Amino acid sequence: MAHPRMTTNSTNAEGHQASGSEPRPAASWLPFKIGYLVAALVCLIRWGTPSPWLRVDVFSGGYLLMRGLPVLRSILRRAGASVAVARRRERWGSNAAPGWVGWALILMLADFAVYLEYGHWHLAPELKRPTAQAFGLLLHVAAALWKRWTDKYLEAAFVEDSSRPTLTQSGPFRYIRHPYYAGALVERLAVALTFASLVGWLLVIPWTVLLLRQVLLEESHLRRLFGREYELYTQQTARLLPGVF
Repeated sequence: MAHPRMTTNSTNAEGHQASGSEPRPAASWLPFKIGYLVAALVCLIRWGTPSPWLRVDVFSGGYLLMRGLPVLRSILRRAGASVAVARRRERWGSNAAPGWVGWALILMLADFAVYLEYGHWHLAPELKRPTAQAFGLLLHVAAALWKRWTDKYLEAAFVEDSSRPTLTQSGPFRYIRHPYYAGALVERLAVALTFASLVGWLLVIPWTVLLLRQVLLEESHLRRLFGREYELYTQQTARLLPGVF
């Protein structure tokens, strides 16, 4: 998901050679993504009040709109006959850390508490500052564009049909080894800021632990796959933040 890719005749969503069952194509996640957005909107609506849409404002509405655009793109691309299913697989590092997807889904479901807090609970009203919320929304846009740039290089890697694994070291992979996870961490900060959410800030902690654990496990996996080639690559790049980590 966030590390150099290899291309093989049988490649899983994270770019690892498949062992056992392969992850489902991204199209199979489409109902979940649509349901997530609908549920998030439901959490924000103030049911039974004179102003039910009050909390679907420029910040929460803008965030859900940004989350919805990739889903719309998935729907349109799914309808096109020229789109190969193999290029639409989710990029999950299941070979390096079996079961981590389940933990990620649990944390995604915990996001509904963020939306409920924004729409109803108001646990920390002092966090609601329009400037910080606007910055959070811009941060989310930047992270989304970064992840989209990463996706382009992943999709290009999956086009090849080679039995020999190869590292992808171009595009965002030229600068950091795990650009997708870096974008995911920035997105967590964006959620906390945009929704002025105490729950959002608390969720940054388990997300950071989960993603850092995934980074370390994937690097161990890639060292076994590529050996010296990967070691040289690690000497030229940072994991998540150039010059820091």
